Amino acid sequence: METIPKTISARAVAPSAEKTTRPVPPRPRQYDARLARRLVTPLVDTRVSPNHLTTLRLIVGLACTWAFAQGGYAMANLGAVLLVLSNFIDHTDGELARISGKTSRIGHFYDLASDALVTVLLFGGIGMGVEALAPGQRLLPVPLSASALGWIAGIAVALIFFLRMRIEERVGKAGTKQASVGGFETEDVLYLMPLVTLFDGTRGFLIAAAIGAPLFALLVIADYVRVMRRALPPKAESGQVVAGAEPASPLARATPAAPAAAPAAFAIDAEIEQALEAIDLDAATREFKSQDAFLYLEKFLPPSVTEQLVAAARAVTPNVNRNYLPGHKQGGSVSRHTLDERAPYVAELYRSPALMRFLERLAGEKLLPSPQDDPHAYALYYYTRPGDHIGWHYDTSYYKGRRYTLLLGVVDRSSCKLEYRLHTRNPGVAPVDGAVAYPPGALVFFDGDKLHHRITPLGDNEERISLTFEYVTDPRMGTWQRFISNMKDAIAYFGFRQVFRQVLGRTKR
Repeated sequence: METIPKTISARAVAPSAEKTTRPVPPRPRQYDARLARRLVTPLVDTRVSPNHLTTLRLIVGLACTWAFAQGGYAMANLGAVLLVLSNFIDHTDGELARISGKTSRIGHFYDLASDALVTVLLFGGIGMGVEALAPGQRLLPVPLSASALGWIAGIAVALIFFLRMRIEERVGKAGTKQASVGGFETEDVLYLMPLVTLFDGTRGFLIAAAIGAPLFALLVIADYVRVMRRALPPKAESGQVVAGAEPASPLARATPAAPAAAPAAFAIDAEIEQALEAIDLDAATREFKSQDAFLYLEKFLPPSVTEQLVAAARAVTPNVNRNYLPGHKQGGSVSRHTLDERAPYVAELYRSPALMRFLERLAGEKLLPSPQDDPHAYALYYYTRPGDHIGWHYDTSYYKGRRYTLLLGVVDRSSCKLEYRLHTRNPGVAPVDGAVAYPPGALVFFDGDKLHHRITPLGDNEERISLTFEYVTDPRMGTWQRFISNMKDAIAYFGFRQVFRQVLGRTKR
């Protein structure tokens, strides 16, 4: 029988108890989670962390996969027992994190990655085990082996994991809550796996998974599309009143709002406006169009703005992510996520209305900032070691609309050049080659899908730092395209931690 704790007044609580009392989260509804909490409660004040339990679950899960992959009745039963153990241990890390307060973004991501890996490999291992017993035998009237069916089921499960995570990011955990009956969830059906293997039903289970997992993935895709199309509730800005809302009190109605301090962005905007007065906008627009969406201005940013960008670049130097792709790229980068935290001046310049109006006039269409989760929206590139460079490429857009690139010179004590080829995608027009060195304050603006370009290698005792801004005409991007874009940025530019920090930051264990 569960007892209800009595309410204790604040006066009755001893000072020492106030410091050590830890709020107890609600008791879980699922039976396995309740048992997991009982077992891990003694570990609360020990050095055992939730990540230790996640590692244990991963090891047991990999052993389960290995057992199934061997094939045979005995190994399948061993795999089933290890599967049950692995699934149960999966509840212990989360329960320990909740009752001990040892939560972390890295721990949550580690838990998710382990779940996905073990589940995908489980189905692949089952398929390999069935294939080992009957090589070449087809379980379904399709030209696919048992092993292929297992991996199809595993890939479908991986897709389900990914989409459910994206849904949770947008609408919270309530949007991905599993069906629960009598304290058991949908995933708890895997606890019945020992019965399946005991009665030699592994082949039937594989067939059901190969058909059912892709079908369920289709349902999750439909749910994902529905959630992503749903408008998010508007957020009231400071000093604004949301329609239908009332002031908190009559005093709130009578008290005038305090004048807001002018943001630094206004000062930047004024400096950009002043710089634009020295530019023949009509001539610049004609040149941009005649060069197939490409423009170079050797002098653009005012010295005061350039000085601020140099200071920002120095401030985030310890956060530079070095990368090396043999034959294509070598250098360092810092993403917009780090710049937001350590160099907000860059974000203010990125959103300058005067700058965006100028770029829109050149492009001849409405431009929008890249979405908040795009690490490439604004970024710093560091060429600081001999040989740093980037090979010939296009700034391919994965958005539904066009993506324009703005390059600004920050530091340039180098022999590097931006080499480019115009009209490479205009049939019947001869390509035009060119090269420029954009010093501090210089501007290069182009359509990334049209300009073929590269940065030549850095020499000895040289340094070059540039700033890139990305603007789009349509900020929508498909799920698969977003995945490709993120992986490209993670490998070639910013590293996995900077690129996927939005996922880590929005979710907790």
